[in-house]
Amino acid sequence: MAAFEWTDALAVGVDAIDGDHKILIDQINMLSDAIESGIDDTLVASVINVLIDYTVYHFDRERQMMATTNFADSVRHLKEHDIMVAKVQAMQSAYTRGNGDLDEMFKFLKVWLTQHIMKSDQAFAAHIKATGGAKLVPPPEARGAVDWRNLSVLVVDDQFNFRSLMRNILNTFGVTQIQEARDGMEAFERLGTTPADVILVDDEMQPCDGLSFTRMVRGTKSPSPKAVVILMPSREITREYVKEATEAGVHDLMIKPLAPKTVRARIEHHLTNPVPFRMVDDRLIPVRRAPAPAAQAARPGMV
Repeated sequence: MAAFEWTDALAVGVDAIDGDHKILIDQINMLSDAIESGIDDTLVASVINVLIDYTVYHFDRERQMMATTNFADSVRHLKEHDIMVAKVQAMQSAYTRGNGDLDEMFKFLKVWLTQHIMKSDQAFAAHIKATGGAKLVPPPEARGAVDWRNLSVLVVDDQFNFRSLMRNILNTFGVTQIQEARDGMEAFERLGTTPADVILVDDEMQPCDGLSFTRMVRGTKSPSPKAVVILMPSREITREYVKEATEAGVHDLMIKPLAPKTVRARIEHHLTNPVPFRMVDDRLIPVRRAPAPAAQAARPGMV
């Protein structure tokens, strides 16, 4: 399957829009890589989730710019957006049911985005530049109690595609201080020189998996801040595994496939509702609070 390459012909000359388009192309290529390499369904599903969420985020940014600059062709342009999102969501639903065609999705996304950029977005960009609207481009989402721009996040995963996926997810919140590590030992060494506020660590890595890494971070000999928030994407969320992860020092598990809204909600929850720690076997362990049933239902991914 031919890769979707960014070229100068796709540049519209508005940095924020071009940046969004590059991220969307990266996600489309990640989908292609997952299809060709036969990587498990959780990565494919996560990529599709991020692709849809980031597309909606990008379209909303353009909608705000159209309203601010009084773009005359906004109704037709936004209708194109709506049709595209509905089409991809229908493909996602078909894939979830087991009868989706990922090759068809890749081809559709590549053709649609290319044609949309070359025609509709070029015209919109010309309007933006003519009206000085480029100065009014909304920044990445930064509302809420968390100061996303000053948040330092460490992503630990042995798969490059998952690290790229998490980076793109974090970018949509406005996070720019992102470190990466390929396994627990590399991450632990990195924390010795560059502390993090939040760690997103995979559970299945070699030679040092997520739980082993977490135990080292929570240990009394750890050079890193022991109260750092540690979240773990996982395929498995059983009562036994939750107990094991909690005893290792993990704040929360997030079930794969990941969705940006879940990742954001988990980070925001733990940064704005810090839990106490207790010492167990020379390790600091976060004390989990049992939420009320209604609150628990409102927070996807919470265990």
